[in-house]
Formats: sequence, structure tokens, C-alpha cells
Amino acid sequence: MIDRRFQIGILVAAIGALVVGILTVPQRDYMSIIHSVCVGFVLSAIFYFLVVFLPESRRKKMICSAFAVQYNQFRSNCIGTFLILSNSQEYQQRENLLDKSEFQRYFKNNNASGKNRWDEVENGIQGNEFYLREIVYELRMFNEEIKSIRNAVYLGDYEVFNFLNRFSQAIHRYELTQPEYDDIKSFCGFLWSVFTGWNFVDGYGNRDYIEKMLAKATKT
Repeated sequence: MIDRRFQIGILVAAIGALVVGILTVPQRDYMSIIHSVCVGFVLSAIFYFLVVFLPESRRKKMICSAFAVQYNQFRSNCIGTFLILSNSQEYQQRENLLDKSEFQRYFKNNNASGKNRWDEVENGIQGNEFYLREIVYELRMFNEEIKSIRNAVYLGDYEVFNFLNRFSQAIHRYELTQPEYDDIKSFCGFLWSVFTGWNFVDGYGNRDYIEKMLAKATKT
């Protein structure tokens, strides 16, 4: 999609051309040139809407919708691994854990053995490199989706672009996680923030920040 500043530039240039055209029209036939310009403008606007704006808008919404599906798939796959590591496979409606408040509530509590679920997740990731690599793989695949959406659509909102860029860089960093205490502690802290929406500034947010950024992306 064309940058808004470029669109404004085109508009200013068009107005300037109109003024010059009016001032230089032969025999002061202003009505004729104004009529021609207006008809041309309407036809150009219709052409732009049908050929450029509408297809690009639909394409952008389709890509953002696909990204949202991939985001939920990434979280669902990781949640399945978390339930195994925390010995909580009895949880039936796993889609409920996509809700950040429910995820926070469930994994803050103890499992049937009386052990904190998230502590068990951390211990399991550190003690079994297979599960660490599984989660890293899911993060890497999701990061590919982030790169795709950044390259495929015009993200006119700087906040959206900057957020996706920082999130992608964070994933790159955690792809190098090793099964050592400090690495795993930092890695699980990152995962906790993704799945619960927690951050140092606002604490626990009620809304998924990634979904908020996607909503902004579709409007720009």
C-alpha cells in the first residue's frame, strides 16, 4: 500500500496542477477545464479504489488473519508441551488456556502432586533438552510468520512495526537458549510474558498485546 505521505504529495501536486491549468486556460474557459478535471478525478479515484486500495486492503486483512491463526497455533502447541511438563494432562479444554488470565491462574497453581505447575515446566525444560528444542522450534516457526507479515504488508504504524521487530529479535536471542539454570530462567520468563501478557511496566494486562498490534496493523 502507498505511504500516506506519498499520497499527500500526490494530492498537493494535483491541486497545484489544477491551479496552473486554470490560470493558463485559453480564452478563460474555466468551466470546461474544471469539468474535465473533475471527471478525470472521479474516474481516477474509482480506478484507484477498485484496482489498488480494495485488493491491497483485502490482502492485508487476509495476511493478518492468517498470522492470528498461526499465533494461536503456536500457543496451542506450546501449551500442550507445558501440560506434559507440569503433569497436568487431565486439563480437557485446552483452548481455554489461550486466554491469558486463565493461563496465569492455572499455571500459578499446583498440580495433583502438590507442585507448582510453572516451576515444573521450568524444571522439565531444563532437565529434558528435547522439550527445550520443541519449544524453540515453535518459536522459530512463529518468528518466520512475523518476518513474513513484515515483508508482505505495509505496516504504516511505527508502533506495530517496532513491536514486531523487537519481538522477532527477542525470539532470535532465545533460540540460543542452553539447558542451564540462568538461560532457562530467562527463557521461561520470556514465555511467561508471552502467554500471560505480563511486563515490568504494566504488570498483567487484560488484553493480548500481540492481538492489539494486529488490530492496529489492519487499520493502517
